[in-house]
Amino acid sequence: MSPNSLIFLFLLIHIRNMVSPVWNADVPFRFSALTGSCVVVPCHFQYQGDLYLSRGIWSKKTGGVIYHNGRSNILDHFKDRTKIIGNLNEGNCTLEIDKIKPFDNGPFCFQGQIENVRHKFYNSCVFLTMRASPEKPVMTLGLTEVDAGSTTTASCSVTHTCSTHHPQFSWNVAVLTNKVEHTLTARGIWKTTSTISFTVAVGDGPKNLTCTAKFWGNKQQDSTDNLNVKGYVLINFHLISNAFSSLGSLMYQFRRGLLIAVPVFLIVTVLGVVIYKKR
Repeated sequence: MSPNSLIFLFLLIHIRNMVSPVWNADVPFRFSALTGSCVVVPCHFQYQGDLYLSRGIWSKKTGGVIYHNGRSNILDHFKDRTKIIGNLNEGNCTLEIDKIKPFDNGPFCFQGQIENVRHKFYNSCVFLTMRASPEKPVMTLGLTEVDAGSTTTASCSVTHTCSTHHPQFSWNVAVLTNKVEHTLTARGIWKTTSTISFTVAVGDGPKNLTCTAKFWGNKQQDSTDNLNVKGYVLINFHLISNAFSSLGSLMYQFRRGLLIAVPVFLIVTVLGVVIYKKR
């Protein structure tokens, strides 16, 4: 290749980079999704230059748009199920896909558009791995051995990738207080925790405590643990009062019987002695 050709190639590459700068995205290569629920795929990007995106587009790697702000451009299978929930001006291209189907695997790739020109990103594609059922909740007891009638605590946690619709919890006990927390544990992976306080039912021995996590899309999963309850005897003061009342009545009748029986016995005894002497 002649020196003039090398100079021309260098200038061509330099001009191309000025017109269409190299942009990088940060998208997980694989990401877990629960079928029937939603998935929120984290996506951020940065680029060189002073150009700003006028539109964000998500497409299948094999072709076909799954998100576009012009609805008519979206594949029918994905219409009304996808949206970018991030702010493109802040470099946030996070994608939500709702009502996940078992075959919504992708890969799906993010692209940017400036006016009518599309710009591809490095590291912008994600492959979804499907889960048919949610993970089992993890339960933690404040105390494993409690007194009947006392107040104690318990917590239940689940992880998920649908941060726009966090799971909801229910319990098989009457809840006094319920604190729900959402914690980001890894990129796009959230832990939702329900911590409750409740009064331990009267009884003795192991008692079941169950929490149920209901996920967006109506799938649910539960977890059960045992509380060792130290029971106590309930005293029925009404029955005891009746018992003492009955005993008092019996004692009265007994004393009254004695007052009558003793004089009669004495009279009979005296008469017997008199009759005996006359003989």
